[in-house]
Amino acid sequence: MITKSECVSVVLPSYNEKDNIAEAIERIEKSLGSKLLEILVVDDNSPDGTWKVVEDLNNNKVRLIRRMNEKGLASALSRGIKESHGSIVVWMDCDLGLPPEDIPHLVSVIESGADVAIGSRYVKGGADERVWFRGFLSKLINYFAMVVLSPKIHDYTSGFAAVKKSVIDDLGINPYGFGEYFIEFAYKAIKKGYRVEEVGYHYNYRKRGVSQTDKVNFKLLKYGIQYGLNILKLRFQ
Repeated sequence: MITKSECVSVVLPSYNEKDNIAEAIERIEKSLGSKLLEILVVDDNSPDGTWKVVEDLNNNKVRLIRRMNEKGLASALSRGIKESHGSIVVWMDCDLGLPPEDIPHLVSVIESGADVAIGSRYVKGGADERVWFRGFLSKLINYFAMVVLSPKIHDYTSGFAAVKKSVIDDLGINPYGFGEYFIEFAYKAIKKGYRVEEVGYHYNYRKRGVSQTDKVNFKLLKYGIQYGLNILKLRFQ
C-alpha cells in the first residue's frame, strides 16, 4: 500500500541547465508538498555549473549525483532511479518544458490504482507547443509506435511519468541511448499486463537555455531513425 506522505522520489537528469534547475526544484517542492520524499539531480558534470547551483541550494530534500565520467540521458535516469527510495518514482526533464505542477495529477493516478502514469501530449488535455518540426516528428514516431507496438499508449516518447517503484524493479530501465528507453519501458509495461494510464499535459517551449534539438538538424533526424528502428526491434524480438 502506498502511503500518502513522503512517498515520492523525483529524478531529474541534468546537463547545462543552470538557468532552470533552481526553479524546477522549487516548483516540484511546491507542487508535491508533504508527499515529496526527495529530489535526485543526476548531473553529468555540466560545464555550465548546474551541479554547483544544486550544491549551493543546500536543500535537505535534494540529493546531487554528479557523474564525472559518464554521459547520457537514459543512463543518468537509470542511476537516479536505482538510488531513489520512494514507493512512487517520477522522472522528467528539468528545462521546465514539462510542468512540475502536473506531477500531482500523475501521482494521484498511481494512488488510485494504476501502476504507470504517463504524461501525454496526445490525449485529451494534452498539447505540444514546441517548434513545428519537433512536434511533427514526435507525432510521426508515436503514430508509428501505436501501429507497430500497441494503440493503448499515445505518447511513447513522453519522458514524463510516475511509476510504482516495484514496477520499475520488475521491468528495469534500459540505460543505453537517449529517449529509446521510454518506448521500451512503456511497451514492456503494457505487454506484461500492468495498468498504464495517460494524463494529458501541455509541453511548453523552454523559457531559458538552448535545446540541441530545436532546429531541423542531423541530430534530431538521427534520434528519429533510432527510435523507429528501436520500435521495430521491440515488436519482432
